[in-house]
Amino acid sequence: MPTHEWTMANDEYGSRPRPRWKTYLTVALGLSGFLGLLAVLYLISTPGGSTPSLGPKSYSTNVECQVNTTGSQGTVTINGTITGDATSYSVTVEVLDAASHQRIGLQTFEVRGTNTFGGTTAAQAPIGPAGIECKITKVA
Repeated sequence: MPTHEWTMANDEYGSRPRPRWKTYLTVALGLSGFLGLLAVLYLISTPGGSTPSLGPKSYSTNVECQVNTTGSQGTVTINGTITGDATSYSVTVEVLDAASHQRIGLQTFEVRGTNTFGGTTAAQAPIGPAGIECKITKVA
């Protein structure tokens, strides 16, 4: 009886097998990236990690403003108080024209060791007949 011997020929049909080292490299890079992401998330979530944790500050504020204009020049005197549970604050006060509600001045105060802040800032003139409004826009 005749026997037929079949061998696998290296023909050009079909896809070539993928080298295994590329698969292992892909898995290793993916796994190390995932572990790195977990480490960063862990550091962010723990107090005392690389990112400081910021909590809300409890405070109470009051601000008063007075404007003085001479021709096209104006100044605003700002006086305010802040009380709360923190030892320092950064308070930003915005001065608005009362009629148009457009900003005519802006001043940031660093409050440390006291509960009062104040000073003068330049204001865009002319001021409308309704006067000015002052409001605290940011406390940090």
